[in-house]
Amino acid sequence: MDTLGAMKVFCSVVENDSLAGAARRLNFSPSVVSKQLSALEDRLGVRLLNRTTRRVGVTEVGAAYYERCKRILADVDEAEIAVSQAHTAPRGLLKITAPSTFAHRHVAPLLPDFIDRYPEVQVQLLVADRIVDLVEEGVDLAIRISQMKDSSLIARRLAPNHRAIVASPEYLEKWGTPETPGDLQQHALITFQPGNPINEWHFVVDGEEQVFRAKGSIAINNGDSVLDAVLAGGGIAMLAVFMVGEYIKSGRVVPVLDQYVREDVPIYAVYPSGRHLSPKVRAFVDFLVETYGPHPYWMP
Repeated sequence: MDTLGAMKVFCSVVENDSLAGAARRLNFSPSVVSKQLSALEDRLGVRLLNRTTRRVGVTEVGAAYYERCKRILADVDEAEIAVSQAHTAPRGLLKITAPSTFAHRHVAPLLPDFIDRYPEVQVQLLVADRIVDLVEEGVDLAIRISQMKDSSLIARRLAPNHRAIVASPEYLEKWGTPETPGDLQQHALITFQPGNPINEWHFVVDGEEQVFRAKGSIAINNGDSVLDAVLAGGGIAMLAVFMVGEYIKSGRVVPVLDQYVREDVPIYAVYPSGRHLSPKVRAFVDFLVETYGPHPYWMP
């Protein structure tokens, strides 16, 4: 029997809550639908549906099988579309979203180059620090900086995202340079607002992982403002290297405790698993991977 075809018939019956509805949707006769279901149940050796003269109901094992069938059929559809669209030119409106600090530095400045390469694409960038519901808001792609846990999204890693502890040369000249993580207790720290998990600084000391819960004399809810306070000599902060890399290169800030710091929350491109990866989305993700590279340009 055609297993994929039988899966498609089964899913259609579940989604239409009837054999007749599935038959109309698939342009089959009800008898063909019934025979396909019976053959599938015989092959599996289980009852997937409870059938009466008026309706069908999904059994417990049928409900579990339906969820797996949906994923398999979606993967097959996406594989076919990926092949058929491999040589289709990217075009149309591309809606993307990214967190503000990263968007300003490493997304928006790249868009002109992307448009030059793909002139038939138009880009809308939604800069937002909230988690955008991609399906509800009609967004094709999100750039997220986090450990990915949502199984309903497909994620592609774009770049590493190391963090660094930095201070201005003026601050270190005045107050000295911490030699171990424990020395931070004697320094002015600039942190994010209390309760933010970013204030947990991870170190490895003598082979053991340690978490330092930073409490700052200055606490700010915006990374750019934290950086401004560091540049003004206000203290020591931990910030993403994509923010401070250029300042480390120029000497405006100095990294400290590098040998102890263990921080990397990767940067991902994510899109809904139920949505086919269109040429415009694929082109943009490939463009970012190529541009950032394994050692991103912002690394010192």
